Amino acid sequence: MRLTTIALTATTLFASLSLHAASMPTQEQINAAVQAGVAKQKSSVPIPVKVTSLLGCQQAQEPEFKDQVVCLVGMSAGMRDGFTVLPLRQEGDSWVGVERKHAKFAGPAPAEAQALIRAWAKQEVANNPELAKDQQMQEAQTTMQVKAINDCDVNRKTGYLECATVLSVPGRPDDIQTELKFALEKAGWRYVPR
Repeated sequence: MRLTTIALTATTLFASLSLHAASMPTQEQINAAVQAGVAKQKSSVPIPVKVTSLLGCQQAQEPEFKDQVVCLVGMSAGMRDGFTVLPLRQEGDSWVGVERKHAKFAGPAPAEAQALIRAWAKQEVANNPELAKDQQMQEAQTTMQVKAINDCDVNRKTGYLECATVLSVPGRPDDIQTELKFALEKAGWRYVPR
């Protein structure tokens, strides 16, 4: 059974389970709900499913899902591990899982992404002064702008967000369409170079 199927099954199972109210659900609350849902599943071959990590939760970005939060979690399903996004909704004092495919987790805002890239480039140059001669590193430190971060997908192996990004550099006539990676950590977002 594929991890995505397990994640969708876990999401479906959330629909009938309640969690204790909080501003955002905790890893323990999410895992307890998954375990209770798996226990209710009538399967001839039970597969152990567990939430192994919680990278973070945020308000759902899509207008039609403004009453939901999405949580970026690591899951273990049998012998398969990976990351997925689980949507939840607060009902009264409880959190309830939402049956929804393709839930999205938003990456950093463009200004924050730009600051992360500049900080990374400055650190790279500090570690290796030869990089100061590289035009792209110079632009990354000073003039490159992140105009938009559009669609982000979760890399199932790493948990990194891979985001369609629009960059601009003064003097270049066209915007640069590229994919940038970001990791959500306890301290916040981190730019992940290629």
